[in-house]
Amino acid sequence: MLKVRRGADAQGSRGHDRAVYYVGEKSIETLENNLLSYENWEDQGRSLERYSLELANEPRDASDRRPRNFWLFESAASFKIAKVEDLWTDALENFPREKGAVEWEIWIRDQMKAAFDAAVEQLGIKIYGRPSKFVDILVYNGFATKAAISRLVAQSAAVVELRGASNFIAQHADLPPPKRLAQIQSIAQRVVPPPNQAPWVTLLDTGVNPASSLIAPALPTERCRTITSAWDSFDSDGHGSKMAGIALYGDLENVASGNDPIYLEVGLESMAVFNPKSTVRIPGRDAIRRGVDLAESKAAHSRVYCLAATAVGELEDGRPTSTSSTLDDLAFGDGKNTRLFCVAVGNVHTTATEPYQVSSYHTFNEQHGIQSPAQALNVLSVGALTNKCSGPSPLADAGGLSPRSRTAQSWEARRHKPDILMEGGNHGIDPGGKTSRPYGPDMIATTSNDPIRKPITLTGDTSAACAAAARLAGRVMARYPAMRPETVRGLLVHCADWTPTMRARREALIAGGMPEEYANLATLDCFGWGVPNEERLFWSAGNALTLIAEDDLQPYERNPGKGVTLKEMKSFRLPWPDKALTALGATEIELRCTLSYFVQPDPHSAGLERLQQYPSHRLQFDFQRFEESERRAQRRVNRAISAPEPAGEDLGWLLGPKRRTRGTLHHDVWRGPAYQLVGRRMINVTPIRGWWATNQQVSPENVPVRFSLIVSIRTPETTNDLVTEVRNLIPARVLIDMPSVIRT
Repeated sequence: MLKVRRGADAQGSRGHDRAVYYVGEKSIETLENNLLSYENWEDQGRSLERYSLELANEPRDASDRRPRNFWLFESAASFKIAKVEDLWTDALENFPREKGAVEWEIWIRDQMKAAFDAAVEQLGIKIYGRPSKFVDILVYNGFATKAAISRLVAQSAAVVELRGASNFIAQHADLPPPKRLAQIQSIAQRVVPPPNQAPWVTLLDTGVNPASSLIAPALPTERCRTITSAWDSFDSDGHGSKMAGIALYGDLENVASGNDPIYLEVGLESMAVFNPKSTVRIPGRDAIRRGVDLAESKAAHSRVYCLAATAVGELEDGRPTSTSSTLDDLAFGDGKNTRLFCVAVGNVHTTATEPYQVSSYHTFNEQHGIQSPAQALNVLSVGALTNKCSGPSPLADAGGLSPRSRTAQSWEARRHKPDILMEGGNHGIDPGGKTSRPYGPDMIATTSNDPIRKPITLTGDTSAACAAAARLAGRVMARYPAMRPETVRGLLVHCADWTPTMRARREALIAGGMPEEYANLATLDCFGWGVPNEERLFWSAGNALTLIAEDDLQPYERNPGKGVTLKEMKSFRLPWPDKALTALGATEIELRCTLSYFVQPDPHSAGLERLQQYPSHRLQFDFQRFEESERRAQRRVNRAISAPEPAGEDLGWLLGPKRRTRGTLHHDVWRGPAYQLVGRRMINVTPIRGWWATNQQVSPENVPVRFSLIVSIRTPETTNDLVTEVRNLIPARVLIDMPSVIRT
């Protein structure tokens, strides 16, 4: 017996009790036999009352013996398969009745852990934190829909109770200030400060108040600066302190419970580059450059810059602006010392009196273009999705676009922005169904600029998503400190995926008559490449192989009488798991390629409607095709050859060679039978002309440009170990567990 719910009310009135039993396969057969015996049993003329008064030692004839489970069957009104509601042990009025995913507290039998883990993995249920063990019970927190929990109960036979997950923020808000402070201190006591060499997330924001006990371990006062003495470096506005909490912890809701240490992998640095309350105004492009210069003049340190703000008033059509061009220039630097910027794509404008219009979400904010400077080519542009759907009437489904996140659907010159999406929270639909507003429990819990009276606050939208992306990039830099900014940016995109909700929208577009290639582009314009998968980002598996090349090439040279011409291309012969691929045969697998590089911008060319001349140079990658020799693959893309090989059709790519070359972050996905990858080990990286090749005031000859090339193979779960085969092909000294860095 797993649980009993008593049916008597508070006054002791009689009610129906409900008991939940676990019944195994043999027990079901036994139960059925016992029921048949009960149905066929006759009382031999003796009353049930007499039976109830019989002593245990009173002799009875064999024919007079009651069947097994007699009193259970006598008292039971019915037997039925238990539902999720039957396992709920909290107050019935608190049972989740929302259509989306919510957080559950799941109690399971210790001896059924293996079955539970298998079911969780198969159903894709998100488990948070570590389980708590009580005698023979394990307690988990999981994020899932009611339907998924029902399948979990049926498949695992492990669940004994379901309860509402404790909501730290709801509890926190209801406490008096002294107890709120005590809760924060209890979390702060678990925090382990980042090591001295940990990379910094440099917040280009309104400043940060480091007095918070959650922020102080990662942000000493001397790293809080402002570009003008007229502004407060300690955040009088509040926005920067919110971003600081997310950059360190993500959503505080996920770390509030438990007793384990909280290891910080990144430190913080704060540069106040805007102050909405101040009368002192500094142009955004100037403020950002001042902030970067000030930060780097104080310390030479590994950084990722977080700009969770937009230049309101600049163009929203995707064309370069002075602010976006400044970011491109800062990211490129001198070509050798590059910088990584995470930039928010901006939010749909709303006010308290003009809330968000639900009609805008029906078209996924199609008329709200990404705001400057997130259109910059060299930055990681971050939009927002949501997996938070606990409200009574959530606007977005789990895995869908966060309501206020802007998109590139209105751009004429599409450049595949945003690049990735991170959590931005959800709205609840207002009565009447025309408007919506942020729903508190479905927003992101973070730190505030008032650590005494209000140590925890809520935030969301693309600002929160941007800070979360910067945190993720910083964690990659912490684990792989030698990795270039170009590589870190490329990895976050390379390991991103569309959620089932995003894929469903793509399928709906195709079903509505849109050609598949345009449906792919429309999905990219709305969701970018989706959400980074941390497991793929930080760890390898036997069926998932990732190779990374960091290199450079000299794109141009000056020839007398010919001017500036193309000079170099690079060919990479990858260590390829041909045996494993051959064994898979016609099994469908996935190949991903990502090319990431930075360019020096020429914003004036964009103003002259010559967008193709905005970048100093451009690069592209080309993959060896099925049954194509390496020599032919090289000749096909080598423009120095007077008669290059003709380009045949290369099927299976999501975008293809013509569509994927936009911007400076080229990503594409190939799907097809495994045997078609056997022997296809060559990738060519070739240059394309940019303004360096036409401007007489620069000398691009013999100037190398850096790039990062990332390639991965994913196969279904299989005994074929791709990683092991590749390890046997190359020297161990050039291979890192994950990602694997191959220098050619």
